[in-house]
Amino acid sequence: MADRRENSLLFSLNELKDLESQRLEEEADAKRAAEDAARRAIEDAERKKREEEEARVQAIADAERKERERKEQLVREERVRIEEAERRRKIEAEAKIEEARQIKDAQERIKKALPYKLMAMVGGAIVLVAMIVAGVLIKQFIDKRDAEAKIRIERRLAEKAAEEREERRILDEQQKAQKQLAELQDKLNTTISEIEKKKLEEEEKKKRSSGGGGGGGKSKKGGSGDGDKKPEKKDTGGDDIL
Repeated sequence: MADRRENSLLFSLNELKDLESQRLEEEADAKRAAEDAARRAIEDAERKKREEEEARVQAIADAERKERERKEQLVREERVRIEEAERRRKIEAEAKIEEARQIKDAQERIKKALPYKLMAMVGGAIVLVAMIVAGVLIKQFIDKRDAEAKIRIERRLAEKAAEEREERRILDEQQKAQKQLAELQDKLNTTISEIEKKKLEEEEKKKRSSGGGGGGGKSKKGGSGDGDKKPEKKDTGGDDIL
């Protein structure tokens, strides 16, 4: 009878050991899975942060490059405008010199060929025609200059509008990236909280398990009839984290 109780007790102890080993193995697997999940979440957050930083640096570099190109374009346009203005002034000066020379030559010829009064009339007509021609040339120059100035203004306004659209796009992308980072950080904090909660639950279960095992030892030492009863199997379903 004593051998039977001893065999039953040994069987119960072996079963408890198997259950405890299984529980510890499940806890270790759950812990590794939780640590892997936390590690992956941290790695994803770091990778996302690196990508956002690279995108931000690239956006800043692109904006600086576009601003530099815009300034260079304005400098080129201004240089071309100055050169064109110089060329036109030179042409106008040469035209005026040539016009004055032709008028002087015409006056000289008139002086030699016509009487004084007729010469004065012809000279006045020549001067009037010269003034009309000069006025037409000046008006054409002013109209062309105004048209070019209008084109430059429209081009600068278009470039400014494009820059503002690009700045708004970059700002929207930065806000979207910050929102995604905040969401990922919230998920990471939730995962860490769950891991800490599971650890507390596991420690509580270990304490309860340690208390139950001590009671079984006292029963064996006392040799009471309760040693023939098999201990109830603990439900380890709550230990599975994943």
